[in-house]
Parts: sequence; C-alpha cells; structure tokens
Amino acid sequence: MATILVATSGGCRVFASGGGELAKELVGLHVGFLAREPAGSCLAILNDREIWRREILGAWSMFAKCRVPLQSLASGDGLIFAGGLDEALLLRFLANGKGRRLVGFDATPGRGEWFAGGPPLGVRSLAVAADGAAGVMAVLAAVHVGGIPRSLDRGLSWAPTIPVMFDVHELSIHPARPGFAAAACAVGLAVSHDGGLRWSLITEGLDETNSLAVAALAEEVLFSIQDGPFAKRSQIWRWRQGARRAEQVRDGLPEWLEGKVDTGHIAAGGGRAAVVDGGGNLWLSREGSMRWELLADGLGSVFGVAIVG
Repeated sequence: MATILVATSGGCRVFASGGGELAKELVGLHVGFLAREPAGSCLAILNDREIWRREILGAWSMFAKCRVPLQSLASGDGLIFAGGLDEALLLRFLANGKGRRLVGFDATPGRGEWFAGGPPLGVRSLAVAADGAAGVMAVLAAVHVGGIPRSLDRGLSWAPTIPVMFDVHELSIHPARPGFAAAACAVGLAVSHDGGLRWSLITEGLDETNSLAVAALAEEVLFSIQDGPFAKRSQIWRWRQGARRAEQVRDGLPEWLEGKVDTGHIAAGGGRAAVVDGGGNLWLSREGSMRWELLADGLGSVFGVAIVG
C-alpha cells in the first residue's frame, strides 16, 4: 500500500493512503524538499544543507552534507543532482555521496539574461528524463528565473531551451514514457515529448495562467493555477495528454483551495495523486485525478509531498 510523505518544518509526517497518520519521522528537523526515486526510495533536503534518503521500509540515512543551501533534487543513472537555493548553481553526487559543483552549468549560454524574480536566483526544480532521439539521459534544470537549461552529458555542459520569460517553477517527467516532460510556468503549462529539447505551451481553457506545481500521471498532467503572483487561493487543473484544452479538476476538490499549491506540493505515484495547499490541507485522489478526499488538515507550513511504496 502506498504511503504519503509530507515535508514540514518539524519533520516528515507519514500518512496511509487509506487514511490516518502512520508516523512522524525526522522529528524536530526542517524537511524542505522531497524527491521520489525510481526504485521507490525518497530523497529529502534537511536543514537546507543536508541530503537524506528514506528507504522503502522507512529507514532514513544521511547521504551528503553541502556547504551551500539547496532547494531541489533529482536522481538518475546512479547520480544525484542538487540545485542551489540562494544561487543558480548545480551539484552532482556519485552513489558514494561524493559531490562537486558543475562548472559547465555556470557557463550556460544566455546566463546573463537570468534574473531573480522575487526569491533569489536559484534552481527551483530538477528532473531527469530521456532524450527522445539519442536515447540518453537528459538533465533538466528549472532556473527561477532563467528558463530550462538542458544537459545530455550528465551535467558537464548545458544549453538553453524554453524562453526565460516563461518563468518556470517546477518540472515533472512521465513515470513510463521516456522523453515526456512537463513544466509549470507563469504563462501556463509547457510540455515536451523529446526530453525537454522542444516545448509546447498549453493555455487554452485557462482564465489564469500562473502555475507553480506540476505532476505527470499515466494519461494526464496535473498542475496548479493561482489567482495571481501573490495568490490567496489556488485550483488544480489537468491536461489530458494529446488534448487541446486544459480543464479544472473537481470530483471532491473544492472550486478553490486555500493559499498556494506551491512547487513540490503535487505528487503522483501508483496511479494516484496527492495535493497539499497553503492552508495545510492534504488531498488524495483514488484513481488518477478522480475521487478526491481530504486526508488530513492543519498540517501547518508544508514544503513538499511525495507518494512512495
């Protein structure tokens, strides 16, 4: 049975998919980000400068310490990539925890056009996809604000893809379709079918376009829409892959959720999805984006959610 992990300033809270809280883990530690790994384990950023791993059965262990604060993680092909919080930098770690700064990222063409859009210029989200043509690993980095640089050589060199002014907030890849990636942007939902080389913008059906969070399921992409850059309420929308229009998700969800559904606050796994809103409410679907139920409330400040198991 799947479990839902919720990252908070006081630890990681664990909920059963059937309802009820199972455990409080890492109590007293600030858990700032969660990234599910392909094998079912989960990575987390603790206290901004540590990377920890949760095994499938729930045991946590420290993977690495960093000298710089982090805000994003992704893993692939035995490597872990970490993005900076206060600086647009990338670190790459081997399986033994040894890491180094990717200086090729610092030399990304067009970097002079990047700028801080509110928060400091940083790497807000990361994803590891498959390049559709070459069949190699494609590493994607959502720079806020700097578009989506892309690497095909395990992070050594980078090339820009999407326009900087699309203002990308989060990346997600398809669980089973190599090459498919989605991006939550200030201008709507962007999707790619070739590992992030080319992107198409989905806006038809949307009254507002400001999206902060995204997660790809088997046949659809879920993304949040806020009522502006200083959002007081949010909605969950879906794009059925291949459709022309996006549509709002209801079926148990209210028309408006409380506050932002921020980056890292939508998760997919096991054919289901979880959402945490700015009011600390945790919602879980029963199948795809259908039949939503309120799993928990009063969670306070939440920094990420993941479905594991």
